[in-house]
Amino acid sequence: MEILEFLFADEQMFTTITLILLIALLVGNIVVDKLKKYEDIDTNGAVTLMDGNDLILLDVREKRERKAGYIAGDIHIPLASVKGKLSSLDKRKKILVYCRSGSRSAHIAGLLTRNEFENVYSLKGGFQAWKKAKLPIKT
Repeated sequence: MEILEFLFADEQMFTTITLILLIALLVGNIVVDKLKKYEDIDTNGAVTLMDGNDLILLDVREKRERKAGYIAGDIHIPLASVKGKLSSLDKRKKILVYCRSGSRSAHIAGLLTRNEFENVYSLKGGFQAWKKAKLPIKT
């Protein structure tokens, strides 16, 4: 009871509201993570996926970003064009999406799963993580 009086005292209202917002954000992140239908994988997981022959490696970076290099065997479809080219991708195959840092690939991975692609992965850390791991790149 004393805790409630403390939390709802006029001089503590800002702290209480901040605490409630932080808890809501934490719960929201947990719920969103549980609802997402794609998997974030690191570079080791990506290499393991690449061992199979049923994988589409999708680079969603802009054309100018590819000058820094790309992963061999990928398909390049810039982010803005992916939605219009979904029909060109085989839904039966696994799809590993990558971008520069991992945020755009997560967005596209979500788009793919919302469009009935079932085996979708996003490269955590993107091409930067790939290069940092000293994995092979094409230029």
